[in-house]
Amino acid sequence: MSHPPSTPAKVPASAASYTPATQDADLRSQINTLLLREGHAAKIQEQFLHSLDAHSSNWPSAIQSHALALLRSGEVSTFPALIRRVLEDVQRETTAANTANTTQTSTTNANEPNTTGKDGVNGTTATNGASRAAGGVNGVSGAADGANLAIPTAVVEAVLKVVRESLESVCEVEPDGSAGG
Repeated sequence: MSHPPSTPAKVPASAASYTPATQDADLRSQINTLLLREGHAAKIQEQFLHSLDAHSSNWPSAIQSHALALLRSGEVSTFPALIRRVLEDVQRETTAANTANTTQTSTTNANEPNTTGKDGVNGTTATNGASRAAGGVNGVSGAADGANLAIPTAVVEAVLKVVRESLESVCEVEPDGSAGG
């Protein structure tokens, strides 16, 4: 990232309320192109990998162990099926951990910080047992060894910070009402 982008993407202020159904495909494409051209995509990926490797949860090893358990158990036998299953398990546990964190946060004082957060996964310190159900490896739908497959909150927050910085460097938010069609 040796220089600022020559023409930043002009983002209307109303874009903050966009949903996947109302996203402007041209604007998204323009932003993606700028992120790639300016080297931000590689920077985001590097931060993600560094944060995962540096986090105490040892998430990459947990994913590897889970994948090996799925292959050894015979639940999956092809690479596409393995990737699909691991992604489903990560998504399920991340969603469950976020739900548990939301429930936990709502029971604390809004003015007090969530003290269980950064060292755990998605704001929790306990292994996520909510997503455990019959039918998975050895009767467990998550990681066979009890490891949590949810992406740690601290990792997500570190990457989001880099994503925000990257977007701010390639986008210019237009004031309300000035975004012409």
